[in-house]
Amino acid sequence: MKKFAIIVAALPVLAYPWMLSAAPAAEGQMKVFLWLYPVYVILATVCAWFCRNTRPAMMWILVCLTLLTHAAMWVLVLMPQ
Repeated sequence: MKKFAIIVAALPVLAYPWMLSAAPAAEGQMKVFLWLYPVYVILATVCAWFCRNTRPAMMWILVCLTLLTHAAMWVLVLMPQ
């Protein structure tokens, strides 16, 4: 169950090319956030994977933060500025 949750939480990063194409002309902080987004998701997924057996609470926190990050990035891309 834990492995499945970690993998499912990381899957939305596969929509990254569509996110970039839907983004308006990214400038400044928005551009930085867009380029750091996949790096963060990969690192959070690796950390959650390593701590899934020894620290399950930390794993669930990382999974929730990853899901919130996906939602925040889509809001950043789709909402008009």
